[in-house]
Amino acid sequence: MFVKKRGFYTWGKEMNRGREEEERDKVIAYLKSRLFPWNFILEDVEEESIEHFVPYAIQRCEEKGIQKGSVEEGAAKAMIAKELKDALNDYLLDEDREVVRIHGEFAGHYPFAFAQCLVHTILYRLGFVLDDVVNLNAMSGFLELDIEGIKGRERFIMDLISKNKTKAVRVFSRSLLDRDVITSEGDHMGNVDDIIFDTNTGSVVGLMVNRGSERSKVPMNDVRMTMHSKNIVLKQSGSK
Repeated sequence: MFVKKRGFYTWGKEMNRGREEEERDKVIAYLKSRLFPWNFILEDVEEESIEHFVPYAIQRCEEKGIQKGSVEEGAAKAMIAKELKDALNDYLLDEDREVVRIHGEFAGHYPFAFAQCLVHTILYRLGFVLDDVVNLNAMSGFLELDIEGIKGRERFIMDLISKNKTKAVRVFSRSLLDRDVITSEGDHMGNVDDIIFDTNTGSVVGLMVNRGSERSKVPMNDVRMTMHSKNIVLKQSGSK
């Protein structure tokens, strides 16, 4: 009996590994598609997954300093494509599967559920809606799209963003304190000991880094964080 159970367990693990590899292959194919980044929002995803990932999408936008006025409407698509590609590349490079540790049962839904949350959170924070940046009616000419379903999901996500933004920013801010700050070359620059907020929007705009004998301000658009590292990495060696 034990051997049979072990065999079943191993077979189950192989099945899960096979599904994961299939999912990663699908993500790679979607990244290369001419429909990117909009192909990610066309996938059906469960409401529970959306509810789980919305706070993480808000946190990522906080991390990147994405807020109203960051870009003009004409540049919104390029920003969405870049940020989504960066997030999905983090997922593909996560060989230790940090995504599983963080998201548990929702990890298998990460690529498409998180992608949809991120796209709509970027639009929300820039002050746009989906119709401002993509012509869904034109896309439906060669794809069988449930446009009303897509727009309904957009309204659902936008409502969740509105309800979660304050809590998500608060949790994100706490998570930044005491993190190590390093340069892109790997040199230790200090630790985060305070957060700088925009008094008008409440968004995180910078970090105060304690370097022992001195403190320095680092704007959020000068740092990079990934799901598989607790360090805050400076894009440039110096800080402001």
